Amino acid sequence: MRTSHDFAGRATVFSRAATGLAVTIAAVALGACSNLLDVKYPGRIPIEQVNNPALASVLVDGVVGDFECAYNNYVGGTSVHSDEYQSASDNGLLANWGERNITAENDDYAVGQCEANTSDFGLHVPMHTARYQAEDVFTRLGAWTDAQVPGRIGLQATTRAFAGYAYTLLGETYCSVAFDRGAPQPPAASLALAAARFAEAVTLGGQAGAGSEDIVKLANVGLARVNLDLKNWAAAATFAAKVPAGFEYFADRGIENDRRWNKIQYFATDLGAFVVSEPYRTMNDPRVLVKDAKKPAFNPYIDLWVTTKYNGLSDPIRLASYREARLILAEANAMIGDVAGAMAIINGRRGDVGLPPLSAANQAEAVDHIIEERRRELSFEGGHRLNDLIRKNIQWKVGRNPFTSRPYGATTCWPIPTKETNGF
Repeated sequence: MRTSHDFAGRATVFSRAATGLAVTIAAVALGACSNLLDVKYPGRIPIEQVNNPALASVLVDGVVGDFECAYNNYVGGTSVHSDEYQSASDNGLLANWGERNITAENDDYAVGQCEANTSDFGLHVPMHTARYQAEDVFTRLGAWTDAQVPGRIGLQATTRAFAGYAYTLLGETYCSVAFDRGAPQPPAASLALAAARFAEAVTLGGQAGAGSEDIVKLANVGLARVNLDLKNWAAAATFAAKVPAGFEYFADRGIENDRRWNKIQYFATDLGAFVVSEPYRTMNDPRVLVKDAKKPAFNPYIDLWVTTKYNGLSDPIRLASYREARLILAEANAMIGDVAGAMAIINGRRGDVGLPPLSAANQAEAVDHIIEERRRELSFEGGHRLNDLIRKNIQWKVGRNPFTSRPYGATTCWPIPTKETNGF
């Protein structure tokens, strides 16, 4: 089952294809934002109408749109920062993203937005905007009644699920987190909030019934993911096992404006600013969708290698899936001590795609296999590879970029931007 949502032609008062609730406003940007009414909306919903229950579904569309904006940037930024891509440009800003040189002082990272022509992979502003909007709209929905807002419980489930994913991504790859002018906390604090939001989404989705089934499945994948991150192996296995075969949930992209473009497609494939790293080119695995584009990259002396997982600016990006859940179940089983069960899961999938089975003599070997299978199965999506690099202390890109000879930096997890810590 492939689930995605296309609201592009649906809302006339507000379209998430245009701006989201307030995502283009840098004032709300940092994790310090504390009041939705501080935001000056870009002409879509007048401030005085934000408390109008008749606009509830539009507000929730905005929550989804804001998250998809943030997720698009996140997938691009984490993919090129990890070992999936190498920079193929001497352009300082673009090259820094692919060479571990993004720091807390980098403005594109700190306050960059979603528009491809004005920002590369701005992470901090869009993700905290998505997180905050989800929390705020959930609170507003709670103040209204079912009579005022048809399908209100289902809308609450949706906002909780997307809040959960915002907290998940912050918790997986940030060095520390801070919310609403609070003090920095360890990433586990964000993951705990994610787990709580996902659990609420499952409960509310169950109460809502018909129409919320995919949100419940999405939240179960999220619960499996964060419990794995938190090393709650049994819980991770329980939730992963609930995800039905064939389930997929996609973040929508479009060509209506550059805010909506798929940024991996734009920066890596269309501009050629990044090329698929050499190890991915020779894996000979049908799940690793790469090819030689037979043309130069941004720097014309570099051959452009691209992923064919995306083939256009409007191609959606997978957020959650049965395949992801199965890998989580395999890792959780291995960590519990069921090595045979873990290997049966990954070998079943390998058989499906015509690859020979793997063997593992112990837990450590099984986990290594699973991490490599995730690297292949979920390549170029979701920040999964960056999360594994961080949590498993896997070797990063070190030395110099073989294509540009520029030295790699030392950035691993994403730092809280200096502009936020300085109260900008």
